[in-house]
Amino acid sequence: MAIKGVLSFTILLCCLCYCGKVEGGHRKLSRKEDLEIEKQLKLLNKPPLKTIKTESEDIYDCIDFYKQPAFDHPLLKNHTYHYEMRPISPNKRMIEKKAAEAGEPLEIGLKGEGCPIGTVPIRRTTKEDLIRAKLFAETYASRFNPLTNEWPGLHKAIIQTKYDPVKRYNGGGGMFSVYQPSVSGSQFSSAQMTIQSGSDSIKVGWTVNPSLYGDTKTRLFTFFKAGSTFCFNTRCPGFVIVNTHLPLDIIVMPISTRGGPIYKLNLFVYREEVSGRWWLEVGPSYTKVGYWPPNIFSGLKDLATYIEWGGEAYSVPGQPGPPMGSGEFLFGDTSQDAFCRQATTVDEAHEPQDAENTQTFADDTGSYNVHDWGIRGLMLSSEVGYEKPHSKIFEAALDQINVEACKAVHVGDDEKADKLGANAIGIDCW
Repeated sequence: MAIKGVLSFTILLCCLCYCGKVEGGHRKLSRKEDLEIEKQLKLLNKPPLKTIKTESEDIYDCIDFYKQPAFDHPLLKNHTYHYEMRPISPNKRMIEKKAAEAGEPLEIGLKGEGCPIGTVPIRRTTKEDLIRAKLFAETYASRFNPLTNEWPGLHKAIIQTKYDPVKRYNGGGGMFSVYQPSVSGSQFSSAQMTIQSGSDSIKVGWTVNPSLYGDTKTRLFTFFKAGSTFCFNTRCPGFVIVNTHLPLDIIVMPISTRGGPIYKLNLFVYREEVSGRWWLEVGPSYTKVGYWPPNIFSGLKDLATYIEWGGEAYSVPGQPGPPMGSGEFLFGDTSQDAFCRQATTVDEAHEPQDAENTQTFADDTGSYNVHDWGIRGLMLSSEVGYEKPHSKIFEAALDQINVEACKAVHVGDDEKADKLGANAIGIDCW
């Protein structure tokens, strides 16, 4: 299939770990902060209509849709939202064709019936969870976003859209291979997509983050920053959940193994044309999890100006960073390297496009790196119905990567099947 922005990201030949606390975790909460934590705990842990305990011992409470944390936001008090609400203008997605190296798509969610209709799953939170998440979110929002020498510790290996004053986006997506990097203490390692406009941003992906979750499992995560408000998942009001089976912080499994099998997680965020809501879709069926309402934002009240895809890892400054992705140096093979395939942007006309006008960035190429493979194609004669040297197999390959015959080169080792077949439709052959 045509693959744009197959980006492979990696870290450290050896998996090095360092035990530590979340920076800021040593400070003592003030009396006012402690009271705020208690208040927030009550808002988060509302009386459930049903409780679900997973095999991993996570507890999810099925909360009335109208009592979920999102509606504690002052700008959402007088909302007219409904639990059956779905996009008025459905997103036009890019359709992935089967490919040998594509990996197995993951359909994640609570097993069984999930939560009853009219309720949404919220992971039960302890006071310790909330304090740990609060301190981590403060650090993440204030220190991690500006990647400078003055704020060390955070590392990135990403593909990003280049600055263009007239280019704007209604969303983006990608297919991320899923791994479980080894981290400890205050370290974390993630694969994610970021959509941004000004100081507002939305991040979605998978992460291994003991500071946030209290364990080292690979979990789905979201993060949003809107002005002075910022948090992960539903730890503060903002994200409206509509799905009864898919919590924002669910464990993602199974995990990929270098050399195979490989598992991937499809993620898509797009701005609904009519309402301006930013919808999150997950999995091969593009399951609608929920949305960020536009009125909680300033910059993202309109279209985004920047998107990035890739890996992010953090460790205490001065200490070795944790693994990113598959935990090894790039091999040049998606069965060996962590990747994001089919990196996609949604343009101003709400049309999904292969991500273009992009560049790679890695702040520490001695430990972390990223390669942008650009557009690649995989064509199987069994799918097309023709074999070389028939012109149909070559024409199908050109259509798949959207390249004219005069601008293509075919590399082969058979005079008849490769050279004659390619030359017959105007493709040069080596």
